[in-house]
Amino acid sequence: MIQINTLTYSYPTSPRPALQDVTLHVAAGEFVLIAGESGSGKSTLLRCLNGLVPHFSGGTIGGTVRVNGLDPIALGVTALSRHVGFVLQTPEAQAVLDTVEADIAFGLENAAIPPAEMAARVDEVMALLGLTALRDRQLSTLSGGERQRVAIASALALRPQILALDEPTSQLDPQAAADLLDALVQLNKELGLTIVLVEHRLERVLPYVTRVVWMENGRLLLDAPPREAMSIAPQAPPLQQLGRRLGWSPLPLTVREARKRFGDELGDLRSEVRRTLQARRTLMKVEGVTFGYDKPLLRDVCFTVGEGEAVAVLGSNGSGKSTLLRCLIGLLKVEAGVVEINGRLTTTLETADICREAAYLPQN
Repeated sequence: MIQINTLTYSYPTSPRPALQDVTLHVAAGEFVLIAGESGSGKSTLLRCLNGLVPHFSGGTIGGTVRVNGLDPIALGVTALSRHVGFVLQTPEAQAVLDTVEADIAFGLENAAIPPAEMAARVDEVMALLGLTALRDRQLSTLSGGERQRVAIASALALRPQILALDEPTSQLDPQAAADLLDALVQLNKELGLTIVLVEHRLERVLPYVTRVVWMENGRLLLDAPPREAMSIAPQAPPLQQLGRRLGWSPLPLTVREARKRFGDELGDLRSEVRRTLQARRTLMKVEGVTFGYDKPLLRDVCFTVGEGEAVAVLGSNGSGKSTLLRCLIGLLKVEAGVVEINGRLTTTLETADICREAAYLPQN
């Protein structure tokens, strides 16, 4: 389905190539992850599949690219749009019209698909991605995960053989990311769609993909099945790092696999971590914190943070994570409960004083 041979590419103003001598073959129906550090050439390689590189970006290109037998370098984006569905990292950048149905139909209108067939295709992809109930919704009212599914539906409506996605889960909460990946697995298995995915959060996608392609400084460093790739890749998610240090073979791709196969070792590690945390001095104490806007959002939140800990606050969009952080540093005044930082109650301090003890970095 994809044949790339000795591909080298440089952006117009770049002093060094973004891609250097890349050779990659992808069979029909594969689910391939392209990974690597920022700036390693992942997105550039993805954009070669539909002709965005070099037709949109300019620059100089060498080597050969064939996608479903077509040459993107010679034919350009318009010709490839029916063969490669492309989904950007930010769905807002890909939206054109205001409502779900209209935005999905936009590409079909540009391709001059007859109205009856257009309606059938829109219904088909909305049902496939669970968007039928959102048909008339304004895009501005959708969640991040819903907007990402609309972007995928817009790409799939043209019935491409390949779906190329650039970090589609980067702005999604864990549940929305899991729902999106489940939809991609369904497309891959049931429709035989070839999927090429660029992603930084490897732990989310490793259980789903058939191959991992690792890039470094514009070159293809390794190309292997997920377990083999994670055993030699320069970087790996925490679970695989742990497995490498402890000599686990084969490496688990999920916590469930690790627990099933290496449960006793995990139990010993958990006890050791618990003993370490108990010995640490408490830097932050949160007791009974309650806060709401129009309705209660935080209810009786209690936890402590020890010296040297790294704590993750997880939850779906709208569950109160950012609100909690703002309450901790006094940007929002709690309705009940107390926050104590380094032995001082924050209710007696101004935000400027609190931030001398606890620095705050917002999302934007």
